[in-house]
Amino acid sequence: MANEDEKVIDFDLAAGELFSSYPDLPALLEEMGIENVDTGKTIPQIASELGVETSVIALALEASGFVVHGLEPSADGYKSPLDDVVSVLFDNSYHGEPLPDTPSSGPMLAHMEMAIRRAQDEGKLPK
Repeated sequence: MANEDEKVIDFDLAAGELFSSYPDLPALLEEMGIENVDTGKTIPQIASELGVETSVIALALEASGFVVHGLEPSADGYKSPLDDVVSVLFDNSYHGEPLPDTPSSGPMLAHMEMAIRRAQDEGKLPK
């Protein structure tokens, strides 16, 4: 049972229903480059049309304080960049390559930005 204060995004619901419950959701999607959303479609349908891995959207929503339900893993052989992002943040490496030194004021943010840039360069995330 969901906590009453939790902001739950159910990927089985149409975007319009989610927007009604969470008026800040369209702006979050726009920050990810997802604009002019067909409110009759689900987020996974929208992601598929845009060629964006749904798990990337889920990660961004979770980072924004949402709890995501209904995420189905991809069966098309696509490797999500989430493991790479976690590796960069916690193992201090990317595919075994050491990360660059960063100022102590923000190493986690710098590492996350690097992981996102590499995933974009590799075509795993939209630019």
